[in-house]
Amino acid sequence: MQFSLFISSEHKPGPTAQTGFDGHLEQVRLAREVGFDGVAIGNHLSYGETVWFPPMETLMRIAPEAEGMKLATCVLILPLFHPLHVAQQAALLDIASGGRFTLGVAPGWTQDEFKVLGLGFKTRISRFRESVELIQRLYTEDSVDFSGKHFNAEGLSLSLQPVQQPRLPMWFGGSVDAAIKRAATLTDTALGDTWVASAHLTKTVIAGQANLYRETLDELGKPQPKELPLLRNIVVAPDRETAIREAGPSLAASYQVFGQWGLFSEVVGSGKEQLDFEELLADRVIIGSPEQCAEELLLLAEQTGFQRLVTRIQWVGMDQKVVLRTIELLGNEVLPILRRELG
Repeated sequence: MQFSLFISSEHKPGPTAQTGFDGHLEQVRLAREVGFDGVAIGNHLSYGETVWFPPMETLMRIAPEAEGMKLATCVLILPLFHPLHVAQQAALLDIASGGRFTLGVAPGWTQDEFKVLGLGFKTRISRFRESVELIQRLYTEDSVDFSGKHFNAEGLSLSLQPVQQPRLPMWFGGSVDAAIKRAATLTDTALGDTWVASAHLTKTVIAGQANLYRETLDELGKPQPKELPLLRNIVVAPDRETAIREAGPSLAASYQVFGQWGLFSEVVGSGKEQLDFEELLADRVIIGSPEQCAEELLLLAEQTGFQRLVTRIQWVGMDQKVVLRTIELLGNEVLPILRRELG
């Protein structure tokens, strides 16, 4: 069992953004000290009411603080970028980290972000597929000819290559069954590829999707991945009441924004624009004492077979002391329980 710290780079605009960025560096240093072996970061655009630090650039600054730790995007909204740009940035991150970067990508689900950039939301899947193919070919071929609906290349070569050969391992995100099957078709387990589960879905849904992913790999004649990462919301405190009191307002505020973007009405399929706080907590957030959190994670490991927990432990406006406490308790108390029980 391995732990990755998810950099929740969601902050209020203004001077607090600088404090938030510095706080992430402190979080990484503590996580490394208490036994985490990875750092991952998500991706949204910085417009409107919330700051989101750009993922690749943020990981580049984090890399020196994360010596020996694996780095990953979890996940980059790939259709928002040109694949050549992504390929060269990812290669540089792999070099900067000594060959420890994983490129996690997904088609995205927030319609507004595509609208802001003048991109068609309905064409994001085909744009995603073309981008994945082009990035992989730029890493593995000396010269690439490509003709697609969205991208074209003639004799294109990427001179900046990653340390890991023949290419970077990739995580494929997805929140619906079609996306899970797509992830399986894109997976090359020999190169470290795998599917990464969403933090926004209930554990029952995630368990079903993990089974679907494994079954689809079997149908395709592909071996199971060496590592199945699972992104989950988690808050650890001396007791559940303290965790809810101290983390609840920030968690609710973040998901209020996601609800406005259509997460619950269009992606999760709840039929509601916003969830009540108790609905939000139910099966989406692992929250409580170290013993309670370890018990939930052991059950989730049994249901999904995950081997890497990507821990999202911070939401907009949360006190740094609360974040650091969760990191410390996860590393010093929860992780030892999981490793003892699961190996």
